[in-house]
Amino acid sequence: MSEFGEEVLVPIVGVLCVFGLPVIGFVIFRLLAHRERMEMIRQGLIPGVPPGVPRGMPAAPRAMAPDDALDAGYAQRMLRKGITLTFIGFALTLGLSFIGFHDDSWRPGPWLLGGLVPLCIGLAQVVIAVLSGATLGPPRPQVLGGTYYGAPPPPPPPGPAPDLSGPYTYRPGATQELRPPASPPERR
Repeated sequence: MSEFGEEVLVPIVGVLCVFGLPVIGFVIFRLLAHRERMEMIRQGLIPGVPPGVPRGMPAAPRAMAPDDALDAGYAQRMLRKGITLTFIGFALTLGLSFIGFHDDSWRPGPWLLGGLVPLCIGLAQVVIAVLSGATLGPPRPQVLGGTYYGAPPPPPPPGPAPDLSGPYTYRPGATQELRPPASPPERR
């Protein structure tokens, strides 16, 4: 191959690898996720619902939560992500700032953008989250429509004592062996 061909071939292969391989990987990932979802539907499972949740029950309290409870949880998640991104940006800015040291002097350069961009995006997320109602510190429980969000559920109301005599009841400590099942009836 001539020199001109190698000079053109290497950048083309490089661009295809840098941009093409992630796109191909994303397409394959989405295709496999779609096939998994379709197979779950074919098997009678509800996609997105954990296996232990009965069919009539929602997947989580979030599915029944009022809009303001969803916004409060969203704001808290946004705050957490914003703080994380801010500190990542700060660490990158700090690390990249050492590139500018030459002859006992420091000069900023465009390399600092690699840290300043995530730092500013993280700060913007923190401001938006705080303005949306997120709080720093432990989350406060919210009572909305008689349902608690962000706190443990209230204790059950007093009522009749549960029946603990069954063979499948959990009893801490020494437990007697389970009774064997009844034998099947004899056939003639």
